[in-house]
Amino acid sequence: MFKRKKNEPGIFDDLPVAPEVEAVVTEVKKSGRRAMLIPDAPYDANPPADLLLANTAKQREVWLEIIYGSEVREAKQNAIATFLTSNYRVQKWWANSIALMYLDWKSKAKGAAESDLLRLIYEIPTSLALTYTLLNSESIYGEGFRRFLKSLQDEKLVLTFEDETRATLLLDNKDGLCEVIVEHEFIKDLASRRARTKYWNELFTKLAEQVKR
Repeated sequence: MFKRKKNEPGIFDDLPVAPEVEAVVTEVKKSGRRAMLIPDAPYDANPPADLLLANTAKQREVWLEIIYGSEVREAKQNAIATFLTSNYRVQKWWANSIALMYLDWKSKAKGAAESDLLRLIYEIPTSLALTYTLLNSESIYGEGFRRFLKSLQDEKLVLTFEDETRATLLLDNKDGLCEVIVEHEFIKDLASRRARTKYWNELFTKLAEQVKR
């Protein structure tokens, strides 16, 4: 009869055995659309500022500027919402709420702009190129300046301010001088209109003095 083979010690049997460790699963926080809190409510044109920032990573003013500076600035809600979901990974509820927020702001701002559009014309005694370079510097606009929305070399500058108004500067060459047309929009009242008129008069007076030196 065959004898049962004895288990011979292996060459690794005398090595210490490491204690068993349970696998640790690290939860990965989701990002993008799925990480956003979706309220159980209809789309909201005035979502709470803290929730808007927490779920979209941007404040109201930033979203307004993004949409206004895009190709959907004159579009309707669905097109704006699609733009946000496609380009900024905003979840559908938030995209539609931001679209409504923008449309509400735009309608109010348009009404104010139509009645209180400030239009001023200045002549700077220097070349078109130099005037554009000077106006393209953020430092000349003071503390209320926010950012440039658009700039076309030697043609146009569009800038926004902290009070949510917007100015378009149109440049043109006039007999060796540079003519600058200022169209300041979304001014809310007569006092603000007067303040902005003074602001632009002082800015262009200093600019003209600077180029004469």
